[in-house]
Amino acid sequence: MDQNQDRFLDAQSPYTLFLILILLILGTEKDLESHLDNARNLILETKRSIENIRGGYQTMHTSLMSFHTQLMNLQK
Repeated sequence: MDQNQDRFLDAQSPYTLFLILILLILGTEKDLESHLDNARNLILETKRSIENIRGGYQTMHTSLMSFHTQLMNLQK
């Protein structure tokens, strides 16, 4: 395993303990599949939102750089 996987599987890691807690809670629920489906949808929508924010930021940055270049050309 690589170094990142070793860190996530460490028994003393708070992430591992949190994952165990979540799995225990979900294991006691009768509608486990629906909870997992809701969690999956939440993660996918969050990912999509972050991708949109990143795309918007990159577009804004490109526009600002273009504006800056045009402004510098006007000053020459």
